[in-house]
Amino acid sequence: MRAGLGTIQQTLTPEASAVLNRAIADASRRRHGQTTPLHVAAALLSSPSGHLRQACLRSHPNPSSSHPLQCRALELCFSVALDRLPSSSSSAVPPSNDSPPPSPPISNALMAALKRAQAHQRRGCPESQQQPLLAVKVELDHLILSILDDPSVSRVMREASFSSPAVKGIIEGSLSSSPSPSPSPSPARNLYLNPRLVSSTASVASPAKSTSTASDLAKVFDVLTRTKKHNPILVGDADPGVVLREAIRRIETGDSPAQLRSVAIISTEKEFSFSSSDRSQIPSKVRELTRMVEMRIATAGVGGVVVDVGDLKWLVEGATPQQGITHIDREAVTEMALLVQRFGGSSSTVWLVGTATCATYLRCQVYFPTMETDWDLQALPIAPRSTPIAGLLPRIEPSGMLSSKLVPSSTRGFRRSVSWNDAFCYGTRQPHRERLYL
Repeated sequence: MRAGLGTIQQTLTPEASAVLNRAIADASRRRHGQTTPLHVAAALLSSPSGHLRQACLRSHPNPSSSHPLQCRALELCFSVALDRLPSSSSSAVPPSNDSPPPSPPISNALMAALKRAQAHQRRGCPESQQQPLLAVKVELDHLILSILDDPSVSRVMREASFSSPAVKGIIEGSLSSSPSPSPSPSPARNLYLNPRLVSSTASVASPAKSTSTASDLAKVFDVLTRTKKHNPILVGDADPGVVLREAIRRIETGDSPAQLRSVAIISTEKEFSFSSSDRSQIPSKVRELTRMVEMRIATAGVGGVVVDVGDLKWLVEGATPQQGITHIDREAVTEMALLVQRFGGSSSTVWLVGTATCATYLRCQVYFPTMETDWDLQALPIAPRSTPIAGLLPRIEPSGMLSSKLVPSSTRGFRRSVSWNDAFCYGTRQPHRERLYL
């Protein structure tokens, strides 16, 4: 018979038990049927101790050349892997307000990992071999070692260009060379700050047919209705644009939270998709965007403006590893930050939305370290889905790939495109049923 959660936690030190509790809470929030090693690995990456992050950074052949943002890529990969896990069948019926959702049980794979951790602990401490099983407390480093042995965790590590055996070697070396089993990392080694890519999923059920799509849309609207970090950037390598377009469609039709039902939408996709030779125009276009936002907010009946900045590759597509970014790129980022600062705050009337691949978002983080804070961004990992959202028709590119620039077939009747100059003379209409193209 499988041991209960209380019995399992008795075998862990307080620090390791806290990690397991965070993993269970994450699985419960995501409405997963079980708590798996993937949940524990994600919890370890966000752990205040930073043991796993530091081991990952030191696991490269040349640690001095490793960048802390590589751990951001690793956390993003784990977030996407967790989004791919199926939801529990019981999540179809939301729990009552009086009772919290039940804690997902420990999976067989995680139970095996916990037993491996206990075995590691007993082998590493000879005097504990004579003690009862429950008296052996598994420390955090031994928990990390056993989690890294799990095949699903190793696979995600490989996707982010990390090697589980190499990371294990770093941790085992620190255990053999240090008398303290759980050393606290010094402030100088704390090279990575958790970007908190995972946001809370709204508890209100979405009418979308796909469960994964409903969850993604709930995340988007949850971020948009915050007072801080309320500008979502949907990050994924498959189809983040599909979810964003569906969210914009719902805002346009009024099928969105109340505070978004009277907003205007401005799309910058065409204006910001310049070739490298025209990049010098981007800062001036951002300043024009600021004036346009100001005019739209002054229009009667408009409760705010949602600015669709499109795919963030326009910020880094011209950068090279040798030359990096130019002053024009930095100026564009600064101008957009001024727009957010001017209309931001707790009573914000402007929202930014956009998309990026994992590589693009990480390049933005490397080239513009303060951009996430200055733009008040919240990155939302979007897992790939096998079928598109109903009503969205993908366009086939010459390469045979499906384009992420999908056009909602149900909204063509009320979408209006105007030129950049005409937008300044745009009259008052139902704001949520009109879209301006710069």
